[in-house]
Amino acid sequence: MPAKKKSTKKVSVKVVVKSKAYGNHERAARGSKSRAVVNPAMKAHGRRLRKSNIPAKLILDALQPFRENFTGGMLWQRLVKHFAAQAKEGKAYSVTGIKHWDLNLQYLTSRLMTTRVEIIPKDNFSNLEVSVNYEFSNRFKERKKNITAFRITMIFLFPDFINNDIITIPFVLPDKLLTDTSAYSFIVQVPRRANSYLACFKAEACANGELHQITPNIDKAMCLLRSGTRN
Repeated sequence: MPAKKKSTKKVSVKVVVKSKAYGNHERAARGSKSRAVVNPAMKAHGRRLRKSNIPAKLILDALQPFRENFTGGMLWQRLVKHFAAQAKEGKAYSVTGIKHWDLNLQYLTSRLMTTRVEIIPKDNFSNLEVSVNYEFSNRFKERKKNITAFRITMIFLFPDFINNDIITIPFVLPDKLLTDTSAYSFIVQVPRRANSYLACFKAEACANGELHQITPNIDKAMCLLRSGTRN
């Protein structure tokens, strides 16, 4: 009796992937399906994504020291997509177009407040005149509990994507009581040879002069508020 031929058909094997971004989910194990043919367009797309990791990491690493008590979110993916789109159009990497990006979409700034921040470049982009204010959301007013004030940190990033370098200048503003409706103004000196800025807004609730840190990510928010370039 002739020997039976072995089947060359691959068996689809499922594995469970644990992901902070997407939760636990199943996917086919690597190599369990036939190899896909990657066309030149897909190869070019992959190269752009890999190269776009470099400017994305520059921004993400600069923000990391300020995110110790505000974690999670899809910021990395959004940054890579932003820079890859610029590369696809043949443009130089730039922060232009980054505006009102919450660092964690599950904890939006708008659930606490509406920001009123004005940033005006002055003296041929050597200084930034900044005015910071906000209005509380109705949701926050209904559940403010024992919160008495907010601490606002403005983080200014000045990236150099050519030399893969970045200068970070944070401004921690005085705690502002919930009843205080006045704006806070200050001037940021732009580093020499900087051609663009990216401003991050961080709000942290306080109770009687201390940060309200009972639950991670609750009663705080971070947002890449706006960007600007030298004209």
